[in-house]
Amino acid sequence: MRTGQDVLKALALGAKGCLVGKAFLYALAAKGEAGVALMLDIIRKELAVSLALTGANDVRRVTAEILVRR
Repeated sequence: MRTGQDVLKALALGAKGCLVGKAFLYALAAKGEAGVALMLDIIRKELAVSLALTGANDVRRVTAEILVRR
């Protein structure tokens, strides 16, 4: 997972959680602990915006209905 949108999609598909390993490593290498804190804050904010755009206000209520299927 690299963005809040990725996290939202995973939750919509039934995930109970997700890992942000690659983003974590990049943030750690760039700015250490402060970089990791910033990365988590960015992902949290992206997730909040994505939730708002779907009309949801709680990640526990996200279902696959928010996804567009082709």
